[in-house]
Amino acid sequence: MPNMLTKIITITLYVLMGISVALMLFFYFGADVPGTADTPMREPVVTETILIWSYVLVGLALLSAIVFPAVRMIMNPKEAKKTLIGLGVIAVIVFISWQLASDEILPLTTPHPDNVPHVLRMAGAQLGTMYILLLIAVLSIFYTEIRNLFR
Repeated sequence: MPNMLTKIITITLYVLMGISVALMLFFYFGADVPGTADTPMREPVVTETILIWSYVLVGLALLSAIVFPAVRMIMNPKEAKKTLIGLGVIAVIVFISWQLASDEILPLTTPHPDNVPHVLRMAGAQLGTMYILLLIAVLSIFYTEIRNLFR
């Protein structure tokens, strides 16, 4: 059964890649929207199709990123425990970043539509989360290297 699944996945990936390559070729070498040919604003006819195709690919990637780990967690409950602990740690880090983020409106000379408390707090939480995760990554690299020196 695993061989059959591998074959299906391989064929599916080749089909997706073939469609993507064909659309790319149509984009670069295909017809243009009437009136835009030979102008700096040249627009290929397949632009909207390529955008829809990119949404399809992102959807498939999202679906596979959610479904496959969920199936693996169901089939191996011990790994599910580790995964849920990891998600809990990330949720705590995001919560801490949200609590530390400021929602104070910036004193800008020209008004900006994103200068509102909720957007500013969201940006601060994202930056805080990134900084905390970066710090954890750097500390874990140092820890691993130092541990390997003493082995």
